[in-house]
Amino acid sequence: METSSTFSFQQTVDLVTQALGAIFCHVVFDAGLHGLFMALIVGAIGYACHLKGAKQGKPLLKVCKKLSIFCLFIMIPGFISLLTTRGLPPVGVYNVHSIGFICFWSLICLHISAEEMNHQFFPVSGDRKEPDLQGN
Repeated sequence: METSSTFSFQQTVDLVTQALGAIFCHVVFDAGLHGLFMALIVGAIGYACHLKGAKQGKPLLKVCKKLSIFCLFIMIPGFISLLTTRGLPPVGVYNVHSIGFICFWSLICLHISAEEMNHQFFPVSGDRKEPDLQGN
């Protein structure tokens, strides 16, 4: 049996926090960058619909705004890393698959667009009565 070196809990904690920081800066930055790209596509479609007078234009422009703000917010740690170290931290074996990020953000865009259109097309008015489910 081989003799093992002494275990250092502090070194383990330092390595784990360094790895989590690198993953958060690099992977979340890449995800935010792809999300920003998808937001610009949704915004372009919304602007084209708005110019043609379609009622879907305004909600899609709002989705673009909301998604852009969120993506820029999650990209802040990556921007800080780029400014301070002139690069993103290495994360080991990490392959960027844009199709995965684009599919992920497409689902999010679809959900937000549906919610925004539902809110725009069917506004909640104060004079509308709620159904009486108890029969009173």
